Amino acid sequence: MSEGRRSFWGFGRRRDEEKPAEAPEAAEASEAPREAEPPRADADAAPAEPAPPAEAKGSWFSRLTRGLSRSSNRLGDSVSSLFTKKKLDASSLQDLEDILIEADLGVDTAMAITDRLSGQRYARGIEAHELQEVLAEEVEKVLAPLARPLEVGGAKPFVVLVVGVNGTGKTTTIGKIAAQEARAGKRVVLAAGDTFRAAAVDQLKVWGERSGARVVAGAPRADAAGLVYEAIDAARDADVLIVDTAGRLQNKAELMAELEKVVRVIRRRIPDAPHATLLTLDATTGQNAINQVDIFREKVGVTGLVMTKLDGTARGGILVAIAAKHQLPIHYVGVGEGIDDLAPFAARDFARAIAGL
Repeated sequence: MSEGRRSFWGFGRRRDEEKPAEAPEAAEASEAPREAEPPRADADAAPAEPAPPAEAKGSWFSRLTRGLSRSSNRLGDSVSSLFTKKKLDASSLQDLEDILIEADLGVDTAMAITDRLSGQRYARGIEAHELQEVLAEEVEKVLAPLARPLEVGGAKPFVVLVVGVNGTGKTTTIGKIAAQEARAGKRVVLAAGDTFRAAAVDQLKVWGERSGARVVAGAPRADAAGLVYEAIDAARDADVLIVDTAGRLQNKAELMAELEKVVRVIRRRIPDAPHATLLTLDATTGQNAINQVDIFREKVGVTGLVMTKLDGTARGGILVAIAAKHQLPIHYVGVGEGIDDLAPFAARDFARAIAGL
């Protein structure tokens, strides 16, 4: 075990060393949408410059590990404090279960870990690496069946609707997915459906220019459903149409009704679309993310998840609780602003990173 690993799982004693302790018909559109003008270099609206290639930044696993370090440090500190004071017994296992629940891993996962430990004998206590391995294995069991890359194809255009509350990184996620699909040789069209926020439209235009994707945008506050209607026409010869939507709070009925209207227009034009409905979730929101999945899944039929901002939180464990409750595919996780900081979800990598392995 490396010195860095012991720094946040520093409890117990090895045999030879001491460890430091988220529409109407087109005729209903209030303003006619139009194809976007070439993007302007707007420093405020533009997303961060694409990050250096992965080779210059280290492997994806090392970036994920760094991104989840706050989550693993927080968990490790709590567990370390517990097991430097107690042996592994019924009382300490109950305390451990509470710690795991407080770390947002969820009741089911916490119980699975403590049940597994209670069935084993640790007369001399438990080593840090032993608990890390159990944690990683149990988390991987929950996540592995849900780690599914977004498969774009089988329909033309393949329509991806991206939804979520304000601040979850919808527009940036769309830009990254567009860039990755363009790299794969696909023709991409972006629908700037967040018509309430001029900065979001400008941001999407910049991503469109960088990725070579065509952007369809309307006037400020144009009817989003009407814009999507026109975007479908613009995407007839494209491989992928990705639809941005206005950020909305999941508890605002009128705003959710507008989103449902967008979905109705898409289905009127392409009966089996959207082919994927992605919910972007901000890892920093913790337990509130579970409520977001509840509501968006009911209203628009979410088919998969994207977890963003794992690099800025000590609450990365919430993805485990969401997975255990909703059993929705997890397509991507994000640990930064660069294109390569959004990657297909890998359950084993995530589990080992959050366990500090």
